[in-house]
Amino acid sequence: MIETPIYNCLCVYEQHPFGHHYDPPSLRRSAKQGCAICSDIPFYFNREDQKSGGQILGFCTIFKISCCGADRFDITIESSYGSKLIELVPLKNHSLPYRSLNFDLRDSTDSSQTWSMIFDWMKKCSNHERCKSEVRSKRYKPTRLLQTNFRRLYGRESHTFRLVRGNKCPSNLPYVTLSYRWGNKPLDDTLRLLKKTSDWLQTSNPIDCLPKTFRDAMYIASRFNIRYIWIDRLCIYQDSPEDWRTEARAVRDVYRNAEFCISALSSEDDEGGCLFIRDPTLVAPTIINLNLNRTETAFRADVEDAAWRGSFLNEPLIKRGWVHQERLMSPRTIYFGKKQVYWECAELHACETHPAGFEEFIPVTDSSNPNKDLQRGEDRFRLWKQLIAAPQSQRTERDWRIQVFASWSAAISAYSGTELTNPSDKLVAVSGLAQDIKTNLRSDKLIQLRYLAGLWEDVLIETLLWYVKVGARASRPTIYRAPSWSWASLDGQIIMPDKFLTEITKLSRLVFSRVGFLGEDDTGEVGSGWLTLLGPTCLIETEGSSDNRRTVKSFRTPGDQQLVGCYDSHDGWFGKSTVIFDIMEELMEEFFCLWMVTQPAASRGWEASGLALRACVESSTYERIGTVSCYYADKAGLDGFIEAFPSRMVKVI
Repeated sequence: MIETPIYNCLCVYEQHPFGHHYDPPSLRRSAKQGCAICSDIPFYFNREDQKSGGQILGFCTIFKISCCGADRFDITIESSYGSKLIELVPLKNHSLPYRSLNFDLRDSTDSSQTWSMIFDWMKKCSNHERCKSEVRSKRYKPTRLLQTNFRRLYGRESHTFRLVRGNKCPSNLPYVTLSYRWGNKPLDDTLRLLKKTSDWLQTSNPIDCLPKTFRDAMYIASRFNIRYIWIDRLCIYQDSPEDWRTEARAVRDVYRNAEFCISALSSEDDEGGCLFIRDPTLVAPTIINLNLNRTETAFRADVEDAAWRGSFLNEPLIKRGWVHQERLMSPRTIYFGKKQVYWECAELHACETHPAGFEEFIPVTDSSNPNKDLQRGEDRFRLWKQLIAAPQSQRTERDWRIQVFASWSAAISAYSGTELTNPSDKLVAVSGLAQDIKTNLRSDKLIQLRYLAGLWEDVLIETLLWYVKVGARASRPTIYRAPSWSWASLDGQIIMPDKFLTEITKLSRLVFSRVGFLGEDDTGEVGSGWLTLLGPTCLIETEGSSDNRRTVKSFRTPGDQQLVGCYDSHDGWFGKSTVIFDIMEELMEEFFCLWMVTQPAASRGWEASGLALRACVESSTYERIGTVSCYYADKAGLDGFIEAFPSRMVKVI
């Protein structure tokens, strides 16, 4: 936020510096409050002893404005450690509707202005072709729902709720769902559906006895004249493992058939609420006034177009593991944050500062007829809607089978970085997504449809090569949750490869697989699992380590340990044979490798990828510890390298 006004500047040249922030704490506060101009400034806050270039004016950061042409100006924010260039856009320039900004916000997310926007988004959604084509049954009802009653008796408001059976509710009446964080307070102090609380919950009780987040959600539903709401904690028995497993399998249908999902975006727990008082000046885009030729002209910073993203991604609810599935399954979601309200459906992403939307949705077309939009039933390209601020966009492939697997990989990559209160829920929290995959692929007899602890047998060889993000910390749970070859065996940010999107050569094949499930659901918790694979094997020796990545020192054949030479590039990390370990504690200098695939490298040359394996006590049995990559300038050289290694049967647990 600019602290020294420049309204009186008649001549604007880049050699004229202006004060920005007096000290690092001021800059920190501004960035934390969400100022788009102050965020991501290359200023090292832990080096406050260093002198900033702007301190000659009494500031730790300064800014300069430069003219780039008619009505075109830039702001450069400077510190002694770097600078940030920001383009100024005249407010009158709104040629792209989805980039239009709203500068007029009220002091509450419960204001009539905010509700007018929400109702407008809902009305537009009702006319979206993609949203109308979503499979949703208005007759479906969850096993249990909370029925609310908002009315006035004898001049006084009487708001009540009670737990009811879904099959007793009128089939034509809609319901909504709530996505929220439970919080960290003791379970004994938490209102839940238990065998001992069931009778009480089924009687009419005042809404005021509920946590604030639940009360707000019921109020929001009432604004749409919806009387039924599903809240997991009050609609699933929390002291019955059988009921929990049954309802966990139904979560997919619960969210998919709801009218919409209410997301308590900024709440740390059930008392945080959904509706907030706010300071509009800390949310609305910043207006920068320049005095040009004695005429004041209003500008905005171009970074305001994406300023919502950082705020959204830092919200508490987005980090919750279960929320990822809830967001993908819901036909539309209204996110109620402390700063503003967001909207998400299949054709519109919007918020109060970007009411017309901040992304363009391009219709999926038939490549044989570019003028024809594909309708539901003719295409299966959009398995799930695109999420707001998704770290990885879903690609659109002509082969719908490949598109489905690509969507799964993108979803798991995003999901892996979230947190779970109960680590054992790792697979359960995405079981609904796995069920969606089965539904979409069931009609294709060429698909094997076997789900193996988070991976699909049809693309197993390719997706076994998932890896931990370089530099990220990962860990294994203390209690067994999945076999080592499954991404679900780790807690940490992993990347699910989409190698099946390119032309590959499989070097290994699956001989046998076995997964033991803890219940009847083959997409839920597992108690054991192993794979028997056949492919070329080698011994690897590594050296050096700055993070979870090491370089390969040598490749040797098993048994006689003959050295096999490999191409080595001097172009940084590119072209070097490397190992990415799953966790830092499992870094090894020598280990076993099973080569899985070869393919063209991302930039140039050819790449071979394999599994890094650690031998167990049992003969020919291994545990996965990471992935290996090897590069060659040409395919013939890489093929010759792989052919030097003998094939071997390997059991991975």
